[in-house]
Amino acid sequence: MEKTINMIGTIAFCLALFLAAGCGPKKIADNRGEFYITSKPDAAKIIINNREIGLTPKSVRIPPGTYIMEVVKLHYKSDWRKLVSNTGDKKNIEIDLSPITSSVLLESTPDGAIVEVEGNLVGQTPKILHGQTTGKHSARLSKPGFITQEITWNVEDARPQSVSAILFSNMGILEIRSVPDNANVFLDGKPRGKTPFSEKIEQGEHKIRVELKGYNSHEENVVVIKEEKKSISVTLQLLPGNLNVTTNPPGASVTLNDRPYKNSPVEIKDLQPGDYKLKVEKEGCDPIEKNIRVTAGETSDVRIILDSNWGGIDLVANPPGVTIYVDGKKLGVSAEGEDKLTSKIFEIRNLSSQEHMIRIAHKRAVPAEKEIKVKVEKGQIARPKPINMWIADRYVKLKNGREMRGKIRQENALEIILEQPDGGGIIAQRYGRNEIETTRELTENE
Repeated sequence: MEKTINMIGTIAFCLALFLAAGCGPKKIADNRGEFYITSKPDAAKIIINNREIGLTPKSVRIPPGTYIMEVVKLHYKSDWRKLVSNTGDKKNIEIDLSPITSSVLLESTPDGAIVEVEGNLVGQTPKILHGQTTGKHSARLSKPGFITQEITWNVEDARPQSVSAILFSNMGILEIRSVPDNANVFLDGKPRGKTPFSEKIEQGEHKIRVELKGYNSHEENVVVIKEEKKSISVTLQLLPGNLNVTTNPPGASVTLNDRPYKNSPVEIKDLQPGDYKLKVEKEGCDPIEKNIRVTAGETSDVRIILDSNWGGIDLVANPPGVTIYVDGKKLGVSAEGEDKLTSKIFEIRNLSSQEHMIRIAHKRAVPAEKEIKVKVEKGQIARPKPINMWIADRYVKLKNGREMRGKIRQENALEIILEQPDGGGIIAQRYGRNEIETTRELTENE
């Protein structure tokens, strides 16, 4: 105690002595180094030797020595620096902080969805997005046939994460039927098939168009709802047809279904599509009657050459479809009569009074041609016996792959008897239904 009192007294004594000498306390020199610290971005926290100093930008003065500085900002990686302070130092320290990023895996069920981020297409699911900064992010997933969906995620640190979404179908069923059927279907301007039509399409409003040659087209807008069926029935209206009739010589009277029109040449408009009976007459010529067909939406041209009242031939060439030649000149093809086996009478007029060579032919006939001679008298119509040809009209394919063309002589539920050409002749052979894969009528061009 006594020692402490003595020390205090000594200090007081020295201080009094110092003041008595007329001198104040001396100023101590500042030997600290000065550091001006900035960062990008600024407002980052400065920590030196675990002591928080302030926020960037900031000027810091520290005594000489070696220090550890950490610059910290939320959502950025910390930056560590070693500071060496010397007496009188003045230093600028600039720090670029790197943002914290992560990787995100985007998945969808089903996969293959288009990924759109901020309006940019970046790929399809599954898709990994790198360089994701901290905070909220979103992406738009779209796939034809499914509802577009937006997904979001939040990046808090550098740990990778995955985000998945289930895509839900946005498809409904559109059914279109038409009378008549087999009409062309256009959906939003693109061809999609024929009626009857049934397909899955995306929900929403669509423009349909139904077209068939010879009929007015039909257009309408339909709304398809997902997972529901939309049925449309369309009755197409026939377009009228036109008929142009010309004759040689001109001036012949024209009658259509017993209704008289102007003399030829004549244009008959706005006819209902279908079959008509046309009759053309002129004095001094043989009258001509023929069946014609008016096609919907089309103009048919009919040109008739009138024959003077000479002789002629009424020829029956069976079956229909046989090509008829007179004296080497092709006149036409026999037309179907009461059934598919019988032809209508083929009228041949304006023939001179002499013997004429009649030849009939068909590419599938056996033999391929037949000829007869017919004597024609002036003013008379000769009517020879019908000329019959054997013509293959049926295609048959066996299960063993064999393909045949012929005529079915007889058939029942168990078998058929098929006539086929053989070396210029015709043979008949029996085939069981269990041997046959398919059978159909031959087309005109086969």
